[in-house]
Amino acid sequence: MGGMSSQVMWKQAWSPAAEATLSQALATLRCLIRELNPQQWDSKTASIGGVRDHMTSYLAPASMDWSSVTLHLNTLLAEPLANELSRLSTGPAIAFFEYDQAAWGYCLFEKGNILDRFWNIPDVVEIPPEECAGSVAVVSRVFGVAANSISPYIRHAKDFDAKAFDDDEFMLSDHWVRVDFMRRLGLTYPSPGQIAGGRHVKIEEPKRT
Repeated sequence: MGGMSSQVMWKQAWSPAAEATLSQALATLRCLIRELNPQQWDSKTASIGGVRDHMTSYLAPASMDWSSVTLHLNTLLAEPLANELSRLSTGPAIAFFEYDQAAWGYCLFEKGNILDRFWNIPDVVEIPPEECAGSVAVVSRVFGVAANSISPYIRHAKDFDAKAFDDDEFMLSDHWVRVDFMRRLGLTYPSPGQIAGGRHVKIEEPKRT
């Protein structure tokens, strides 16, 4: 399925306090979280708790110190939500994006300010390359990782059929390489059904006029 998919991760251990931070950030953006029951996917209706699966969001831990929410398809909420989470929490927040199964990128925030923006193929998202070049130095500082462990990912690439590292799962030209990049940052891709403690919810956004 094409369109925009996104995950937001913020540096706060998965806990009721992290969920409260998320709820507060969403409320600031005039959004609400609605719990879904049952949590199981219904193959007959492609739904979870009565909501079409592509319109649900998924809350889960991303590491010992990070929490995450995978947002529903085609929402524009990721960037403002990451910004607000970085303002409310004591640490940074990052939004990951995948567009039309052709490109991937991220926006990194700290204390309510954007620090860095990256897309691997700027032409796909129609953003000038200089506005989404990414900064290895900034990401290295914020996540406390070696620059050479992430530098192969933060560069513009098209049809670049090589891996950043031999133990990566994906080629640099594949949008799923963002999962390998997350791993280098110490984060886990929030895949439903593979992370203990995760659950599906419905995030209700305000109606656009």
